[in-house]
Amino acid sequence: MKKIRTIFPAILIVITAALTWATVSYNLYSPGEINFTPVESDLKYFSESFDESRSLFRKDSAELVKQYKKASRSSFPVPSKSDNDLTVDILYLPSQKKPEKLIIISSGVHGVEGYTGSAVQRMIMEEFITAETLASTGFLFIHSMNPYGFRYNRRVTENNIDMNRNSSADSGLYKTVNEGYPAVSDLINPEGPVNTGSAGNIFFEIRSVLKIIRASMPVLRQAILQGQYQFPKGVYYGGSEPEPQIKSIAPYIKKYSAGYPIVMIIDLHTGYGERGKLHLFPNPVKDLKIRTMMEGDFTSYVENLLNGVTFIPMAFEYGTLDSQTTVGSIKSLHITLLENQGFNYGYKSDKDKSEVQKNFREMYFPSSPAWRTKVISDSRAIMKDVLKRFGEI
Repeated sequence: MKKIRTIFPAILIVITAALTWATVSYNLYSPGEINFTPVESDLKYFSESFDESRSLFRKDSAELVKQYKKASRSSFPVPSKSDNDLTVDILYLPSQKKPEKLIIISSGVHGVEGYTGSAVQRMIMEEFITAETLASTGFLFIHSMNPYGFRYNRRVTENNIDMNRNSSADSGLYKTVNEGYPAVSDLINPEGPVNTGSAGNIFFEIRSVLKIIRASMPVLRQAILQGQYQFPKGVYYGGSEPEPQIKSIAPYIKKYSAGYPIVMIIDLHTGYGERGKLHLFPNPVKDLKIRTMMEGDFTSYVENLLNGVTFIPMAFEYGTLDSQTTVGSIKSLHITLLENQGFNYGYKSDKDKSEVQKNFREMYFPSSPAWRTKVISDSRAIMKDVLKRFGEI
């Protein structure tokens, strides 16, 4: 008995020390800087605001329209309760000889991710659009599908809707019930003003692990990946009907895709995966570890608009927070839910607001010149390969 009394406090000290170390490490977590030399000529493609990005896209588009016959640019407004200057901008560059293939390049489906998506679009427009490239391949650039999220640094729309869970012409999507979501809603949808120094936030990693143990990792993954349609203030909300721009973009896609037997879409995203790495995801993503695959994604919506064509969907995902790791994925979730909580319920202090919004933008649009340069470098390399392989089809 005396031996047990001696060992028990020692075990308790070890456990306490381990939990303290894990908590401190988590709260200080930051992905390391990537080893890549910044290049000024690549950094020029990036903008620091929606307005600057849109202005430069329009300027570049106007120059290309002058160079190629039947090229056109257009835009349409996105209705808003608070902003009358939200638009989706479009550039169409038709094949100049024989319409064999079309490449659609879309950005900003998740608004704040539009900073990087727009930069990649501008690089492609400047470096890859040539008479030779356009001989049999047309290009359709869709700039900022979610201009509200882009302008106001949110991933979702003004209606708190995740457009990659909302893009569908099938009304049945919005009646979908995510059975796993209620089991984790208390963790991922906290209510009340954000207090980053609260015990719940300081010990969020431990709370997440305990929730995973109780609800299981598949349930948590399903709750996040599938999206949900019952909780308008919750994260990953897919809405009750298509957002206006989802309906508005359809006639443009149908019009400009007409006559092309092969259509490829490249949808540009940031956030998931190893920092500084370009991840390629053919859509739809099927994951046997969750019961229901993600529905309502934009690329599948585009595919359903086009009949009788060979369709090649692809998402480019530029990793930022090492979210393929356990700590990185929990940190990513934590930043996401704090931003959503702050939008819906406010913040305890200006310091809390500044910290959350800074971390959120940094997660989707890192300020690192090395990271931004590598985005352009990797995109340039993969586009060379895409055009080569696409030309061989």
